[in-house]
Amino acid sequence: MKVRHDFTPGPVPSAPNARRSARQDAGRLRQAGIAAAALALCWAGLHGSDWSSWAVGAPAVLLGAAATLLLPASPPPRLSVRGALRFALFAARGILAGALDVSRRSLRPAALDPGCLTLRTRLPAGRPRRLYALAITLLPGTLTARLDGDTLVVHALDRGGTTRADLATLEDRVAALFGLAAGPGARR
Repeated sequence: MKVRHDFTPGPVPSAPNARRSARQDAGRLRQAGIAAAALALCWAGLHGSDWSSWAVGAPAVLLGAAATLLLPASPPPRLSVRGALRFALFAARGILAGALDVSRRSLRPAALDPGCLTLRTRLPAGRPRRLYALAITLLPGTLTARLDGDTLVVHALDRGGTTRADLATLEDRVAALFGLAAGPGARR
């Protein structure tokens, strides 16, 4: 049996997925460049005019930027500028209040009611939920022990209503940061 294959010489047409991949690669390289710039600024801020420190700093910056290429690709977050400013002020107040509260409670251990709280968050999976879990540590006497789906286990020095109210306020701030509706959701 004779089979004839006719191939026309010329360029192979590019597939739409190849173009999309090239676009994604360019975006990832841009993110690595931004990471390199941020790391270089941090290094320069920490070491000032000590130019000899760049013998270690330059490789560290390059390795840090290269490490971002190993992370899974994800679209950049859409953040609200107003929400970001409000969140920054809230975080600064939380850090100060947390330090004062824990110091005060350490002097009066009888005022402690430690234990774990189980919460359900209405924040969507991904960056908003992860930031919420991380930011819980900014609140006085709280620490995220586990994040499983939309359920968080939070260790608190005081399991009372004040802590629950603070956690709800923090959740609202994170929602505002990402421009999410702050309507009623699955609360505790």
